Amino acid sequence: MLQIAKPWLLLTLLFIPLYWLIKRYHIKKHQLRLPFSKLGQISMLSSSSRYWAYFYPVLRSLILLALVLALIQPRFGRGIKDSSSAGVDIVLALDISGSMLAEDFKPTNRLKAAVKVAEQMVKQRPNDRFSLVAFSEYALTQSPLTFDHAAVLDQLGKLEVNMQASGTAIGMGLAKSVARLKSSQAKSKAIILITDGVNNIGEIDPISAAHMASAHKIKVYPVGVGSGGLVDFPFEDPIFGKTYRKTYIELDMHTLDRIAQITGTKKASMATNSEELAEIMSQIDEMEKTDYQVRLNYIYSEKFMWPLWIAFCLLVIEIFCRLYLKPVLPEP
Repeated sequence: MLQIAKPWLLLTLLFIPLYWLIKRYHIKKHQLRLPFSKLGQISMLSSSSRYWAYFYPVLRSLILLALVLALIQPRFGRGIKDSSSAGVDIVLALDISGSMLAEDFKPTNRLKAAVKVAEQMVKQRPNDRFSLVAFSEYALTQSPLTFDHAAVLDQLGKLEVNMQASGTAIGMGLAKSVARLKSSQAKSKAIILITDGVNNIGEIDPISAAHMASAHKIKVYPVGVGSGGLVDFPFEDPIFGKTYRKTYIELDMHTLDRIAQITGTKKASMATNSEELAEIMSQIDEMEKTDYQVRLNYIYSEKFMWPLWIAFCLLVIEIFCRLYLKPVLPEP
């Protein structure tokens, strides 16, 4: 952007019309006192020669204009954004127990649908730190809290269902997530807990883990995936290959609601398809805002030397004309 450091000096441009008024008065006065003996010389001047008489006043006006433009100090600025943000620390706690293979989230299973929306959230929040915890019969930290979103996305893409798990330890998954956040200094801390089952194993129950989260001022957003009841579940048949059987999978929404109430998020959410899950994650994304402070600084490049050089060149031209072209360019 263009900026003028001393705009009030533009008032000096008023000297240009004042100079012309004085010059015009001087010309008229000079003409009135012109001796009779020089009338013959004037009559011999062509109209073009009379116009040349205004050469020096125009030149001086341009010099004055260039000097004024130099005095006001024009400069061009390049803006630089100086931004700071109070981000949110978020732990994605994903259930990877065997039931997450259920394919009621057509055309994919529950785990892949959850991974897809989790990836989208990570990509949309570049100023927040993320951690990834996966749990089945035990809980593992797949990624610590980090701004390295590429690493988090890489770990999300590697998540697989633990077919050897004998149960789902929701309480352990939640407790592990709290452990990742308890020493965080972030303004806001949140856990997004995605599961499709019932806590049936583990040393820490979900309600105790929820109280741990509340004690550290951590919000927990529980999300139950799947419709519960009989769902299509894939099996590998040695003869027919991949087949599907209706399998009963229980979803404990009551416990998830209690977790939400204890940690201050009021109510758990339930998603029965990919679209609902994406909508729920979008709502959580809206609730966990990151505070931004953006300030625009400018680095200026001074340009006053350009009009100064122009004024200098015009002055050299006038001096040259006065010295060598005085008979050709008469001054009125």
